[in-house]
Amino acid sequence: MCPSQIETKEPDRKPSKADVSRPRQVDYDYKKDFYRSSDVAADYDFHRFGEPSRVRRNVKKWKTILAALEETEGVKTVLDMPCGTGRFTGNLDAKGYSVVGSDISHEMMVAAREKLGDLPLVAGYVQSEAESLPMRDRSFDCVMSIRFLFHVDPENRVKMLREMGRVSRRWLIVDYRHRYSLRYMLWKVRRALRLTREPLERVTRTQLQQEFDDAGLSIIRVIPVTRFFSDKWIVVGESRHDE
Repeated sequence: MCPSQIETKEPDRKPSKADVSRPRQVDYDYKKDFYRSSDVAADYDFHRFGEPSRVRRNVKKWKTILAALEETEGVKTVLDMPCGTGRFTGNLDAKGYSVVGSDISHEMMVAAREKLGDLPLVAGYVQSEAESLPMRDRSFDCVMSIRFLFHVDPENRVKMLREMGRVSRRWLIVDYRHRYSLRYMLWKVRRALRLTREPLERVTRTQLQQEFDDAGLSIIRVIPVTRFFSDKWIVVGESRHDE
């Protein structure tokens, strides 16, 4: 399913902070359990695509992922991890990539399978934890991980990046949330005025580089989803198997 084919649902209500699929805590262990829920899986697409502006953001994210894929070479097989409800799994299939979807949540993968149906290049779905992937070394040409790593603390992020590098023959495409955006600046102002207590963890370019170094990966390119306004980067990385 391409982003342009995503339709908004339930026009009588809009996505909100009260939606079932919006986590209430930032703790990673909490989120691991939170997403293993059929109720969360059923609500997930509505919360993220339930209004036109969110659909447009998803289209923009996919276009940035395509720009990242253009930085790679020789990619035929992709691990989409976590695949969730198939947010980009169908897009990869449509572009001619052989895809395996993987997620910690069996419920999310069931929703993906029901939504996408039988696609010719989706080889299947594998339940796994990102910090200990059940795949052999160099199993895929590329590992793609979108809308995930910013849910995780830096120590676990490095472990996951190292695992992604292990199962990738060469390429990684991941996204990060960064500090160089209008959103982060506004948050700092609100924080200084004591108008919010909500933590807003974002990385600097130096922190990003350090995490990739610690995981034994190289950064090839960092692509902003939308310059200045979006707080998201798509990062193209490369495994250092031969070093």
